[in-house]
Amino acid sequence: MSVPTPPPGPAAAPRLITSGMGSDPREVLVALLRTTVILGAAILVIWALSDVILLIFLAVLIGAMLRGLADWLTRLTRLPTWATLALVTVVLVLLVGGIGWWVGPRFVKEGQQLWSQVSGKIQNLRHEYGSFLGAGAVPSKNGESALTHSAATVATSTLGFFGSLLVVAATALYFAIAPRFYRDGVVRLFPIPYRARASEVLTKIGHTLQWWLLGQAIDMAVVGVLSGIGLFLLGVPLALALAVVAGLFTFVPYFGPIVSAIPAIIVAGTMGWSAVVWVVLIYLVCHAVEGYVVAPFVQRRTVELPPALTILSMTILAALFGILGLIVATPAMAAVLVIIREVYVRDVLGDAGEELPLVRRDAAG
Repeated sequence: MSVPTPPPGPAAAPRLITSGMGSDPREVLVALLRTTVILGAAILVIWALSDVILLIFLAVLIGAMLRGLADWLTRLTRLPTWATLALVTVVLVLLVGGIGWWVGPRFVKEGQQLWSQVSGKIQNLRHEYGSFLGAGAVPSKNGESALTHSAATVATSTLGFFGSLLVVAATALYFAIAPRFYRDGVVRLFPIPYRARASEVLTKIGHTLQWWLLGQAIDMAVVGVLSGIGLFLLGVPLALALAVVAGLFTFVPYFGPIVSAIPAIIVAGTMGWSAVVWVVLIYLVCHAVEGYVVAPFVQRRTVELPPALTILSMTILAALFGILGLIVATPAMAAVLVIIREVYVRDVLGDAGEELPLVRRDAAG
């Protein structure tokens, strides 16, 4: 009696990358050469367009944040997505503009006073110890021309910064308005059998970036509020502006908190050494609360990255691409780790077991 053949099960989705190669050594050699050429060309393109690529990635981050907030409001209020996206954009613009209008003039005034005090101290030291400095301490026409050239360079860099900021803001808004359109455009670059898998991987990268941004936003808010309260109670000038700076720099893990404390220490220096000590203690307490109380609780529901990989990615990208590389290093590492998990570990190695310790299960989507 013959055993009936069971009906074929559902076909598995094709992997983005397959590990099978032909047994012919020539096929293996051709595949390796082709992969090397593709990787080499990709590295050259990335290196040549590194600034543009980093700006695009920053725009993707901001667009993911705007879209995530809009989708959350849509689920909460049942309003159409375009309405919640417009609301989120207007609120953020008004918030940033309001803070600038409120603390901007005072910040400039206090900054000028601080600069005049520091310049006066430098002039006194120059007069008292000029003999040790030699002729190089005396200003000359060449020094004045160098100073003028430096001022012109700073002005040009400032214009370039605001131009890049405008481009990033506009691009992020377009990404937030129609994320599926741009995602599908990237997916169409893959062969047809792999497009479904590519779309899945890109969607998981987007979810991971949104969850990472949520965790960073909570950390930034906690640090900003706590440092603002501490500086206000201490009577430090520009407490609100310094709190905003502390919150914003928390976006960059490890290095950001150190840099954010520098302007607060400089401002506190005009009040005496005791104020400097208190400011240092305030920042240490704020970041201790953020690092040991808030962050572990937040990371239960968001994205957790290994500290060693975070520091290495920040160091490498900062050395290669400067400040912009330092800013986007951590979310870029989060995206790379998702690609490694989904494409290499699952598709190439065929390991669909436990999650790698880089993204929480409930954050992976």
